[in-house]
Amino acid sequence: MAMVSAILSAHFENYPKMQPQDAVKLIYQNEFGPGHMIADEKKSLQRLQQEMAGLSPMAKEPLYESIGNGLCRLNLRPCLEKGIPPEDINCLFLQAAQSAKGDMRSFHKKLQSLEKMADQDETPFYAAELDYYLVLYKEKGCPAVSHSDAYRAAYAPAYRVVVQKHLKDYMKQFRKKAGE
Repeated sequence: MAMVSAILSAHFENYPKMQPQDAVKLIYQNEFGPGHMIADEKKSLQRLQQEMAGLSPMAKEPLYESIGNGLCRLNLRPCLEKGIPPEDINCLFLQAAQSAKGDMRSFHKKLQSLEKMADQDETPFYAAELDYYLVLYKEKGCPAVSHSDAYRAAYAPAYRVVVQKHLKDYMKQFRKKAGE
């Protein structure tokens, strides 16, 4: 679980306003990928196109950020800037949804790593906040969650979870086509 701790630490450093809910979302995506979000491929593409149409540029944002387990968050603003088509992003997103399976036992072990980090004051929130959140979260059956209001207000997240290797392969082809 050291890998999850390293991923969490990097995200805590980059996003110091993370709440317990955001850390749990990160762990959930690390374990289960994006599959919980895709019921209909066409609707997935429509949602993506609508989201991208409403984006405005932000200060330096990386194209992607690793979330471990071979997955990454592909940030949509840099995709817009580079001219990466929503259809291609959606295809990468669907591939990730089909390949990531995850398992509840592993997910709970990763949550324990987060609890240990909170107990050692290695999180931007108090251990008691996390404990309270996790009690309620586990009572609900550990569902997929959205980002917290605080995180959305501070960082305006706009991304899709994709398989990092697929993204790198895609970017090689994309650069060749663009003549970079």
